[in-house]
Amino acid sequence: MATIAAIFRIEAPDDTSNRKRLIRDTLVEGLATMVFVFFGTHSVLSTGRKLVGSGEIDDVARVTPIALAFGVSIMALVYAIGHITGGHMNPGVSFMMMLQRQMSWKKMLCYWGAQFLGAIVASSLVWAASSGMSGKPMYDEGEVFNRPPFNLGANGLDDFVTTGNGFLLELMGSFFFFFVISQTALDKKGIAVTNFPAIPIGFTLVVVHICLIPFTGCGVNPARTLGPSAVVCMSSTGKCDEVIASWYWIYWAGPLVAAWLVAEVTALMQWNVDEIEDVMSTKVSTDMDLVDDVIPDTPTKPEQSVTNGEGAC
Repeated sequence: MATIAAIFRIEAPDDTSNRKRLIRDTLVEGLATMVFVFFGTHSVLSTGRKLVGSGEIDDVARVTPIALAFGVSIMALVYAIGHITGGHMNPGVSFMMMLQRQMSWKKMLCYWGAQFLGAIVASSLVWAASSGMSGKPMYDEGEVFNRPPFNLGANGLDDFVTTGNGFLLELMGSFFFFFVISQTALDKKGIAVTNFPAIPIGFTLVVVHICLIPFTGCGVNPARTLGPSAVVCMSSTGKCDEVIASWYWIYWAGPLVAAWLVAEVTALMQWNVDEIEDVMSTKVSTDMDLVDDVIPDTPTKPEQSVTNGEGAC
């Protein structure tokens, strides 16, 4: 429970007193989240015919391009805004940084608001860009595009996956993603001092999407989950029950629990393993000083000189 103890023991950084900087960072974070969610979810529309999670085999061909769209987008945006906001674009990442005392809870809430709003705007733009597809024939299959098309790339649980399976997948995917962020972008003893953290972060997200898309659609980001589902539900023609059901909570609980676990693991990895040796060395030195104080020096008996046989037995 190191992170919970740290919240009460370590003072949070003063990152809200400068109102202009806070407003700028919040707006940039919201803009970046909007761009990320737009291009990530739009890849779902541009690459396939049916929703991922429908149990159809032909959906597998869509996994790689969708994964690359999300991974490369996050990589590019981290390079673009990382020096300004840190490049979170994910409420789970902001929560993890708050637990690690990298940001205050006030700024975290500002980021959350910007991220959720940016995701909703992004999904609205996706619908605006694809509204012409609604109700039109879907290639030569005799089906028609739903309204909004493909549910705007919303997450959904596969028919063959239980809610427990989905939660574990979202938890593990989020843990892997957040762990790489923590150890590359935040650890100043690692490659965080270079310009390379965005590369492993982006490729990690690609791997996570390849593994999770066929089963959960891959959330690992509450903002990315909220955007499409909120817009679909607000639509008069959208089918809200397809994007928000009894399994919806896994896309929120998974990333948030993973953020806490990564913060705990990071605290363990930053443990000063040399501290015990230093304490033991100091204790031994102190004990020896006490022994010298308690036991006075015993005077040595002068050696008896043996000269010309005197004193000899």
